[in-house]
Amino acid sequence: MAVKSNTDTRPRRKAPSIEEPAVRYFLRRLERAEDQYLVDRFLHEYQTHHEVPFELVDHFVRRIRQQNIFVYVQGPNGKQESLLLTKVLFSMNKVVRLYVSLSMREEDYRFLRIYPNPRTGKITVEQLRDRQAAPQEVFSHRDQCHIIRYLTNWIVAHLDWKKTKLRNLDIYKLFVETRQRQLEQKLRDLNDAKAMGQWMIGGNSQVSAAQASR
Repeated sequence: MAVKSNTDTRPRRKAPSIEEPAVRYFLRRLERAEDQYLVDRFLHEYQTHHEVPFELVDHFVRRIRQQNIFVYVQGPNGKQESLLLTKVLFSMNKVVRLYVSLSMREEDYRFLRIYPNPRTGKITVEQLRDRQAAPQEVFSHRDQCHIIRYLTNWIVAHLDWKKTKLRNLDIYKLFVETRQRQLEQKLRDLNDAKAMGQWMIGGNSQVSAAQASR
C-alpha cells in the first residue's frame, strides 16, 4: 500500500508586495479618495447644520412656568379650561412644548413644539394636532427674542385674569423692586449731577469776581 506524502511540491503563489507599482498606485488613490470624502462630509455638515442659540428661550420658559399664571386651553369636553402654566408648558432637552388642547387620549393632544433647527439655522415653532398628522410650521426666527415675544403674546392672549394676579407673582415682585432701585439710583445720579453743576457754576463765579477785582 503506497503512503501519500504530506509534502506539497506545487509552487506556492507569492503574496502581492506593496512595493509593486500597481499596489502603490492603488493605495495612493485610496488615500486621496478618503481625503476627498472627509472634506466633502465636513462641507456638507457645515452648510446644512448651524449652531442655533436656545439658552434664553429655555431659561425664560423655566422661570415663568413655576409662577401662578393661569391660561385657558381647550379641555377634553371641547370647552375652555383654566390651568396653571406649569401644567401645559414644558421644557426638556432644548425642546419646549406648549399644550393648547387636551383630550381623553394623550395621542390626540394638540400642542406647540419649539426647538432649535440646525438644518435651517432658526428656532422653529410647529403645531402638532395628533401623532399621524405632519407637523405644521407656524413661526420661525433666528433671534431668540422673537421666539420669546411669540410665547409672550400667546400667553397674554390666553390669560385667565380672574385667577392670575400680578401682585402674587414672585418674578413680578422682583421686577418691581428692581425697577424701584433703578429709579432711586437715577434720582441720586441726577441730584449728584445737579450739585456738581451748581458747584462748578459757583466756582466759576468766584474766579470771575476775583479777576474783576484785580
